Amino acid sequence: MERFSRFALLGSTLLFLTAAGFRQGLDPADLRQAYAGPVASWPRAEVDDGVAFVEFGPLPAVVRPTGVDAQRVALGARLFEEPRLSASGQFACASCHARELGFGDGLKTSFGHDRQRGQRNAISLFTAGYMRELFWDGRSPTLEHQAMQPIPNLVEMAAKPARIERWINGERDYRDAFKQAFGVDRIRLTDIAKAIASFERTLRPPASPWDRALNRGTAFMTDQQLLGLHLFRTKARCANCHNGPLLTDQKYHNLGISFYGRKLEDVGRYGVTHDPADVGRFRTPSLRALRRTGPYMHNGVFPTLAGVVNLYAAGGGVDRKVQSATTDAPPPQADPQLKKVPLTAEERAALVAFLEML
Repeated sequence: MERFSRFALLGSTLLFLTAAGFRQGLDPADLRQAYAGPVASWPRAEVDDGVAFVEFGPLPAVVRPTGVDAQRVALGARLFEEPRLSASGQFACASCHARELGFGDGLKTSFGHDRQRGQRNAISLFTAGYMRELFWDGRSPTLEHQAMQPIPNLVEMAAKPARIERWINGERDYRDAFKQAFGVDRIRLTDIAKAIASFERTLRPPASPWDRALNRGTAFMTDQQLLGLHLFRTKARCANCHNGPLLTDQKYHNLGISFYGRKLEDVGRYGVTHDPADVGRFRTPSLRALRRTGPYMHNGVFPTLAGVVNLYAAGGGVDRKVQSATTDAPPPQADPQLKKVPLTAEERAALVAFLEML
């Protein structure tokens, strides 16, 4: 941190550069100086009243598992790739969460059993171990609970739990592995889920330019990337929901793209809570490794980050205000944190350049 000490006494003009600074024509050299120090010295993020902003920062250091923990992780990694957990013997967890595709599948929405197409995008698992709740609607409170859901799901792996348990208990190498890792003589579906969750907790986003900026400073960043970072924290309003080391508030928001009353209708969090306030709300995803994890949003409707930026600049999508004929959920309520933002073409491009660093 000594290399940053010379920036500790930067004047308030640089420490608290705001969106107003851009409207007045901020000089790139001033912007570069303002972000030259450690994160604590960066210009203050602008967020709405009531938003519990958490400053940006690196993810916790990776702790390599040892002993029995390492055995559990290895077993979970094997099961993550195991197609015999599906009814057809053709689908594994890795079918929709492939390491080569950012632990997603690169599809708008995923295909499952009998080529059925699911309703939602396969969310990346890079940061799953840090999340308080899992799935786009937050229906799973733990990774263990989440790991069990796709196996019996008729659109996903469509396997009968009893058949899975009969099969895996008939495999000596799996029996031995579970005995060593978990001390069980008979393997249950819950044990399989524990092993897979152990593996998922070890997943981390690959090292990125953003990690370099956090750990070593922003000198290598281009003027365009720095502009994008500052816009993200101020004028573009991104930091209201995307903050902290994970770049997510882990809350639920309605972006106006639930297609309420239309073909792609998805009531989101309401399906879990049945709270009218949750209609059309989905969990804020982490932006870590964002470039690797498209297409974007719960329904994968945006193939590019430029499309995502345009959505937010427009203040989100437009929800229908009349009762849908295909759900008992009432019309979605507008999210107060979504507001139109007058971003120029240059500013939109800068935001995309910054997002691609993450």
